[in-house]
Amino acid sequence: MAADTTEWKIKKLIQDLKDQYSKTVRNNPDTVAQIESAVRILSFLVAGRFENGEILSELIYSASNLLVFLNDSVFKAASKYVSKVVNVTKEKIKRWLTVLEYTEVFLEMAAKKKWGTKGAWIVITIIQIMKTALRFYVLVKLDGGIGSTPAIQPVDREILKTAEDEHDNLEDAWDEEAAYSAQEKTFTLQSSGRQIRTLQAAEPGMRTWGVPESGTQSPQNSVLNRKRKMLNQPASKLTKQRKWAEGLHIARPMAHLISMYISGLDSWKPFLLACGMDVTSMYLMGDTKDLNAKEKAELKRRNMMLLYYLMRSPFYDKYTKMRFIAIFRFIAQYVPLSGFIIRPLLEYLPTWQRMYFYVWTL
Repeated sequence: MAADTTEWKIKKLIQDLKDQYSKTVRNNPDTVAQIESAVRILSFLVAGRFENGEILSELIYSASNLLVFLNDSVFKAASKYVSKVVNVTKEKIKRWLTVLEYTEVFLEMAAKKKWGTKGAWIVITIIQIMKTALRFYVLVKLDGGIGSTPAIQPVDREILKTAEDEHDNLEDAWDEEAAYSAQEKTFTLQSSGRQIRTLQAAEPGMRTWGVPESGTQSPQNSVLNRKRKMLNQPASKLTKQRKWAEGLHIARPMAHLISMYISGLDSWKPFLLACGMDVTSMYLMGDTKDLNAKEKAELKRRNMMLLYYLMRSPFYDKYTKMRFIAIFRFIAQYVPLSGFIIRPLLEYLPTWQRMYFYVWTL
């Protein structure tokens, strides 16, 4: 009985701490954002200044991402614009995937420091196996559709406003504006007597001359509502071809690792295999007109990520490295103040290029 009472007290204490933290985050969104930014900036300031500074920097950077992820969850839970989670299993898996993706570089660096190169590759392989298995489970068993990286994206908190007075103030301000008479937003042509909208009354980017309608939604609210609808868009039902395409995208990291183990780190075979799988996946996706906005954005990101092959060995070692360095040094020498950014970047570039999860991230 005493053990049950102690366990109940511990659970209650944890729940009270969670509730207090959530309340503090919701009531102080600006302060929360400043703290998140400060932690992220600290990660850049620490790098290279202490022994094991690179690992410490990556730990702080991972912590900043996890902090943003945690606070986003608080804001979404309190927001009336976010639908309730329908598939709890899918949501839990996405959370685990997000945590893995935010911490994988730190885990790789820590493993290399603790156990050497061999230990780092073991950790890399374990993480990739976990990510691949979880993503395939979401795709095949849960009809998860097209996945994103990270699995749960950071959100625009402007669309998650929870304070009722903020929302009411927006609505009241527009109701007051909409209550103005059309005559205050128009002028009458003397010859024809026709009413025409004034320039001041025209919406940005929409210079129409028609008479404004009362009760029309404000441009700001219109944009926010479109973004809020995107929050709750369900995953598109994928055709068999698109499932193969998504499967290729998910399997690419493991295929690349296996190919590197067989052919060696300096071989072109893993590079060409991974590139071929990425290009084939994008081709099989076909026309994206029927996909929702989030899925289109993810496929656009994947297209852009093809440029990463310029930074991936052995292509980087053979063709890109010296050209990039030469360009950056030229900019640092001749563009005022650019050296403050570019010189530290050049110093960190070898470390960045050696990290598997920096260069070969999904």
